[in-house]
Amino acid sequence: MKLLLAVLLSLQQQPAQPPPQTPQVVDRIVAIVGDRAILLSEVDEKINEARQQGLQVPQDSAQLEALRRQMLSNVIDEELVYQQARRDTSISVTDAEVQTAVDEQARRVRGQFHSDAEYRTALQGVGLTPEEYRRRLTDEQRRQAYVQRYVSRQRQEGKLRPGTVSETEMRAFFDEMKAAGRIGRLPPSITFKQVVISPHSSLAERAAAFARADSVRLAIERGADFSEMARRFSDDPTTKANGGDLGWFRRGQMVRQFEEVAFALRPNVVSPVVQTEYGYHIIMVDRVQTGQVKARHILFAPAVSDSERAAARRIADSASVLLQNGVSADTLAKLYGDSGESVNVGPADRTQLPPGYSQALANAAAGQVIGPVALNPETPDRPRWLVAKITDVQAEREPTFEDKREDVRAALLDQRGLQHLLEDLRQRTYVSVRL
Repeated sequence: MKLLLAVLLSLQQQPAQPPPQTPQVVDRIVAIVGDRAILLSEVDEKINEARQQGLQVPQDSAQLEALRRQMLSNVIDEELVYQQARRDTSISVTDAEVQTAVDEQARRVRGQFHSDAEYRTALQGVGLTPEEYRRRLTDEQRRQAYVQRYVSRQRQEGKLRPGTVSETEMRAFFDEMKAAGRIGRLPPSITFKQVVISPHSSLAERAAAFARADSVRLAIERGADFSEMARRFSDDPTTKANGGDLGWFRRGQMVRQFEEVAFALRPNVVSPVVQTEYGYHIIMVDRVQTGQVKARHILFAPAVSDSERAAARRIADSASVLLQNGVSADTLAKLYGDSGESVNVGPADRTQLPPGYSQALANAAAGQVIGPVALNPETPDRPRWLVAKITDVQAEREPTFEDKREDVRAALLDQRGLQHLLEDLRQRTYVSVRL
């Protein structure tokens, strides 16, 4: 799908030029995988799409035939995984989620063109009508979803049998990826230890917030609209106006208690009341894709008194002094910090820090103690204070092998595991290559 999109966008810039073609050959079956025949035209189409991505297609017939065999091997590998995924009854891909993904992709591609006529012309350049393009997107999206979920399941269950990789192999892989331009520069980064301090609500205030949350949850279960309830009752200022919509998120982006529930929910099912350090949440998942969910929530934050806010600020002031005097951040976090916040942060991309952090750490230097700084100045009635010690600051730079050692090791192990999986599938599936 990505390759086809690249073809269309290249044709947007060159609408009058026909796409380059490989030498015309009478179509024929070049492989059989299980009960499916793979045609030579499919392989040549993959080559044409790859050409649009910058692949240098050889003119020499022997080299072109070698490229065809390599591309055919890739097509066979994908087909092996897809067929196995379809046989796995624990994996399902619904028509609704496929059509949602297709709608979004088609809308995004159409948005790259100034008119319907220009869009149709680009599609004609690759021999498709808009209807045929949608059918192809549908097939590709369904296949991708099955393949991704099957491989993800194998990873999660530890069935990829990665084996081992040597230091020599890792360095060779790093050099190869760097030479190919597949390892970019490292962004400016910062590493620090933090203590995040929030005011503590009283037991009575927490009980009142829970009661409000449970009452709204019951109303939703009886038919009340989730978005309308969020607009009326949520204490989250960033999502209240749009019905509690959090958008798409992956694991690691929300606090642990919230994620455990969100990633276990089926779409359109209302969660029980979930407690985090922010208060009490009601969660509803709208859609699910591999590794991420699109969800909404309603937050009920326990009331915080002036005295509780003042106490939190005094604790933050004390924590800052203690940190400057050599008390470890780990100790201070255990004594005073929010349990849902990690003490060790980074290396983190300085250009991608959350708003409260980006301002507080904009000019920070290694060894410096920062804070107390308000992380959420837009909600002074519920302050959260940051106290941090900067342990490392790096400018944008070219990565070394040591910077990428663990990434390279993980990539190689994953690659080995996938190779073992494909070898196993080839032994269990009928494959006949005729090219």
